[in-house]
Order: sequence, then C-alpha cells, then structure tokens
Amino acid sequence: MSSLEHLMIDYSQHMMLLVEPSELRIIVANKVVEKMLGYSEDELLAMPITAIESSLQDVFYWEDVRNGLYLDIETQDGLYQCADGSMLTMTKSVKVIDHEGSPLILVQARDVQNEHKAEDALAQILSQLRATLESTGNGILVIDWHGKIANMNRQFSSMWGISDELLLEREEADILEFIAGLVAEPEVFRMRLQELVGNSETEDILSLKDGRIFECRSRPQYLGEHIIGRVFGFNDITERKRAEEALRDSRDELEEQVRKRTESLQMANTQLLAEKARQEELISQLEETQMQLLQSEKMASIGQLAAGVAHEINNPIGFVNSNLSTLQEYVDGMLALLAAYERIEGSLVNEALQKITHLKQEINIGYLREDIGDLLAESLDGLQRVRRIVKDLKDFSHVGELEQQSANLEAGLDSTLNVVWNEIKYKADVVKEYGGIPEINCIASQLNQVFMNLLINAVQAIEDHGLITIRTAYDEQSVWIEVEDTGKGIKPEQLGKIFDPFFTTKSVGMGTGLGLSLSYGIVKKHNGRIEVKSELGKGTCFRVFLPRTR
Repeated sequence: MSSLEHLMIDYSQHMMLLVEPSELRIIVANKVVEKMLGYSEDELLAMPITAIESSLQDVFYWEDVRNGLYLDIETQDGLYQCADGSMLTMTKSVKVIDHEGSPLILVQARDVQNEHKAEDALAQILSQLRATLESTGNGILVIDWHGKIANMNRQFSSMWGISDELLLEREEADILEFIAGLVAEPEVFRMRLQELVGNSETEDILSLKDGRIFECRSRPQYLGEHIIGRVFGFNDITERKRAEEALRDSRDELEEQVRKRTESLQMANTQLLAEKARQEELISQLEETQMQLLQSEKMASIGQLAAGVAHEINNPIGFVNSNLSTLQEYVDGMLALLAAYERIEGSLVNEALQKITHLKQEINIGYLREDIGDLLAESLDGLQRVRRIVKDLKDFSHVGELEQQSANLEAGLDSTLNVVWNEIKYKADVVKEYGGIPEINCIASQLNQVFMNLLINAVQAIEDHGLITIRTAYDEQSVWIEVEDTGKGIKPEQLGKIFDPFFTTKSVGMGTGLGLSLSYGIVKKHNGRIEVKSELGKGTCFRVFLPRTR
C-alpha cells in the first residue's frame, strides 16, 4: 500500500482496518482505532481481527473469509473489545479491495452509541407529540407544502367518517376529495387547502351536508423561519351551536313569560309565589347551561392553541439538535489537534511546529473553546423552554378543579400569558406591572379563563402592532387586575352591551360573543366586578376587582 493510501486511511474520522484474508491478520490500523480501543499500533498488528470483533455474526463472517468467501457488508452493528476489557457498540461496513492482484479486506467502523441515544430521545419526543395530538378532542390534519397529507390523528378520521380502506390506500387526493364532498360548500374547503404557504391564520365555519357544523382553524407550520406546511384543526361545534340557539330561545321564552306573569301579578297577587318559584327554576337551568358552555368554550380554546404549542416545541428541539451536531464537529477538531500533539510531542522542530500552528488556525481552536460552552447553555435553555411550555399549559387548565383554593393570581396571569403567547407575540409587546398582590381563595382555573379572554380580546383589538399592559394592585379589602391595550377601542354606544351574551364587535367567525359574558359571570360568582374604560382609537382597559376574603 502506498504512503498516500496509508495517509488517507490514517486521517479518516472513523476506525479503518486492513485485514489479510487468509490469516485474518491486521496489517493496517489507523490512529482512530488506537484512540477508541486503547491498543497500541504494535499490539494491533500482532493480533487477528477476530481478537477484537466479538459479535457472533462477525465470527461467522470471518470464518467464511478464511475459507475464501468474500462478501461486502454495507452496514452491521457489532461489539468491539477495548484494551481495558470493555465493549464498544459500533456500526461497521466491510469492502473487499484488490491490492496488486490480491484481495484485502477493508473494515470501516464508527461509534453509534451517542447516535442511538439521540435517536431514542427524538423518538420519545415524537411519541409525546403524537400522544398530545391523539388526546385532544379536535381533529388535526397536517398538509405539507406539496399539498400531501403529512399527518392526521384518529379524531380527524373519525369525525369525517373516513373508511379504513381509504386510509390504507393513503391516496391523499382521494381522501381530501372525499372530505370536500361532505361539505355543503366544498370550494371553501378546497380554497383553504391551496393556501399552504401563506403566513396568515384562518378560521372558517363549515356546514356539512348531514347537518353537522365544524369549526376549521389553520395556521402555518414553521421549520425555523420557513413555512413547510399548514396545520388544520377541526372542532365539531354542532352541539354548541344548538345550545346557543336553545339558550336564545330559552331567553326569549323567559322574557315573554316574565312579561305575561308581570301583567297577571297585577291582577292576582295570589299567583306571585308560584310564579316566583317557576322563574327561579328557569334561571337555575339557564345558569347550568351557561356553565356547560363555559367548559365547552374552555376546551375549544385549548384545542385552538394545541397547534401553537406544537410549533413552540419544535423550535427549541430544532436548535438543540443543530447545536449538538455543531458541538460534535468542534470536539472532533479538538481531538484531531490533541492527536497531532501526541504524535510529535517528543520530537518537536520548527517544521512540525508550523504544521501544528497551521492546524490550530484551520480549526480555530480559540473560537471552539469559547463557543462550546455557549452551545451547551443554549441547548439546555431550549429543553427548559419545552418543560415550561408544558407546565404552563397544565397550570392554566387545572382540569377537574371545582373547589376554591388559595391561589396566586400573578402566577396564574403568567401561566395564562405563556399559553396564549403564540397569539400575542407577533402583534403586541407585553409589559407587566405587578404589585405583589396577596393570595386569595378562588377557583384558579376559572379566573385563568377570564384572564385568557381579556388577553385574547386585547390582542384582537390591535390591528397592526401595539402594547398590552398587565397591572396588579391591592388594598385592605380587594385585589384588582388590569389588562390595557392600545387597540382600536370600543364605541361609547357599545360599552353597555359588551357583557351581554352573544354580543360581539368582532367580524364573523372571530368570536361567539360569550367570552366577556362568561367572564362577567365568573367574576360575579367570586363576589367581584369588572370595570371597563375605552377611548375610540386609543385603546381599552379592563379592571377586575376581587375581594380578599369571602
């Protein structure tokens, strides 16, 4: 073998061994083998390859080679025995090469233990993300930028009635056309599917031919700064719409009955007690319906934010992966420099010193030392962001919490702000002016729903880019929370109606008109009150008062 070929093998990043096939003797081993397995060059050249390859399949392979059967191996996992007796998991490939008319066996191996760990961590994250998609009550459909289906959860296929045969065929065009055929106005659905790379978020109400009503919300899917597709969330709001209609009918019926009963009360005082009892029963039913709508609205809001949470998780995972890859390259460079020092440390002369200096400049050793710490810190920060996003989502929901407990409202504001941050960050800056209010007894999840409604209303009132200010303060009797925006404001004639059920100043499809009404009911249930000040063209400020003791 020529010196050039030997040099090429010696400077490979992977373990490289040349084996003489008849006696399976190692005739060439590069420096990576010495470094990773701990043998000296003399030790390696004095042993057969079977002394360090201990996997069963390796034994059979080398027995075939000894018998004259030469087969290439593309990739194969195996165990290599180190000089200290430990075992190292490697992935190897084997090639038969011709050297001056005689066959030689070239073995190339690389350490895959760290790769397997990274793959296992990625598989766990993907499993958690899949479990999140499957646990939501919404149907989720992901379309890539080619217009093909990238993912869907079981809830999506169930609510659209997609057959198992169609799912097994995986013909995206047939599946999407089948779905469009169920919609009363299929062109609306087709139009949304064509808007894959736009950076805007959409919201549509789809009426199905079977009478059901679906709410369809979509948002772009990012990989870094690039849009790679669009995520669609479908929520069956048929029951909610029916409940809204029933609530309107119930309210109209109640008003009519009150009017008639009031007239009759003037004629017969004896009917007063009976009529009063009936009114109390109807009001109780109305409050029960309102609480059911509160839970439905809350679940719909969490479903709407699920795609945003996925996007927020993807970003830190992306740069953690990128940083670790860069870190590996840095470490390889530093190890190469150290190996170079080791080879010449006993005979350093001017020419060798120049080579070492050139190598240090080539890999920029000073920059590597500085940047490795930053990369690790940034990677750890990315993982902390993932944990914080999941924690804030749990803190916000407090699923199953029905009894009053002592709670820190400023902590609730922080967790709610983090949950809706994906809705706010592109449209507004947020300033927090907390006054360190004391804890109060309350149902924290319901007050978090009030804070979320006020924050969402604030960001939707801002047309381009503005400011949202959150303040807290207290005195001996009360604590209060303010949410102030620099949006378009509310017309004076509308201020008296904003807490009425189903009244909204938003465009069609942007709201149900229940957010402030439900918030008003929650605050009143806590013996508090909501005040609002607004100036057209300058913004709006909502202040929530809550008693310190109840």
